[in-house]
Amino acid sequence: MEIYGKKRALAALGRFAQSGRFPHALLLTGDSGIGKRVLADYTAMMYMCTGEGRKPCMRCNECRRTEQHIHPDVVYPLSVMEKGKYNADDLRSFIAGCYIKPNDGDIRVCVFEALDSMSVICQNTLLKFIEEPLDFNRYIFTADRKEPVLQTVLSRVTAVTVDACDEKDFAAALSGHGIDRSRAAELFARFGGNIGTALKFEENGDDMQYYHAAVKACDALADKKELDCLLAVSSLKTREEVFAALGILTDIFAQAAAYKSGKGTAEKYMDRTKRIASAYSLAAITRMYDEALRLYGMSFTNPNVKLFAAECCGALFDAAESANRR
Repeated sequence: MEIYGKKRALAALGRFAQSGRFPHALLLTGDSGIGKRVLADYTAMMYMCTGEGRKPCMRCNECRRTEQHIHPDVVYPLSVMEKGKYNADDLRSFIAGCYIKPNDGDIRVCVFEALDSMSVICQNTLLKFIEEPLDFNRYIFTADRKEPVLQTVLSRVTAVTVDACDEKDFAAALSGHGIDRSRAAELFARFGGNIGTALKFEENGDDMQYYHAAVKACDALADKKELDCLLAVSSLKTREEVFAALGILTDIFAQAAAYKSGKGTAEKYMDRTKRIASAYSLAAITRMYDEALRLYGMSFTNPNVKLFAAECCGALFDAAESANRR
């Protein structure tokens, strides 16, 4: 298993391991495509490893089975949910099964991906399971954003941020997929150190409709053209596409705010980050970021896609206009 970048997250996990106080519940947060699943697998190996010395040893039977996703005591609840989405009934059935002791050893690791996609009902169903943990259960959660996660859940987990990697690690990761350094440099300028998103874009290209819609919406915001923004977002057909586009816009606003305040270098979505930073004041960018986060949370309520697209555009322009423009 190759781990590229993620230095701060790995350092935090290393400190937990050295102290002998590994949390019973970890939350790995970071942008979609940043590598949370890979790090979740690595963390599960740390829990399960029976080798000597530093953990995970990557050599013992427990590590190998965990890496290959064939360990009976490392389970991924989302993979057994109907239609690949969390629902309360299936979640209760899964939780009931976790009160039985592990199959092979002393520990079971439950990897709950996309915690931020869980409904409030599902999160509340999960709450007692994690606040009164059995000795043999450990929990790893992943989420793109913390905002949709209930505070009662957040208070019972230890959060670790998964960062994008630097350009050197990014190029090394992409080289393993046959992408040369020149192309890797172009992709790094577009996506920063987000390996997963870059690979997906390289594989799917024009099929990544949500990416193109987000970029067009961002350009329309920079040009103060609300109709163009609406047309861009309205081109999306599903709630998941709107959700993904909002995630990109939120990232751009965050990068633009950091760049505007002199605390960032606009490495990710470089051109759009600079355009937004040039077009709006820091106050306006911050308002748009806050509004994008609010809308991002609403996308879990299964809104009508067309109406929600219109609301997104109107809300972002209203947020910008409510602050002094540059």
